[in-house]
Amino acid sequence: MNEPAEPAEQPPPESAAIRFDATVHPGITNHNLRAVADLDLDRMPDPEDEVRLLVTPEDCRRLLESGYEVHLRALVPVRPVPAELVATDESVMAWLDERVQGIERSGGA
Repeated sequence: MNEPAEPAEQPPPESAAIRFDATVHPGITNHNLRAVADLDLDRMPDPEDEVRLLVTPEDCRRLLESGYEVHLRALVPVRPVPAELVATDESVMAWLDERVQGIERSGGA
């Protein structure tokens, strides 16, 4: 008999392949911006001390539904991190050794 074929694996929706550089503001409900930290979103440094995030369209929806105002600043496509930006275990250990050199250790080791 003819059995139904397994559905072909679908690529992720277009919106899953993009992120936005965004700032979050209290909105008309005057939400406390400290609560944004509880939403487990990727925060970025901002020279003007604003709450700046890297968000998906779904994250934007959640923020808006929570009463925040979201300003999209730039489109940030999802792509692999360039190899030169990926630290190796050896380079991290060398960096750490350099930082702790000369610090006295208590308790042995």
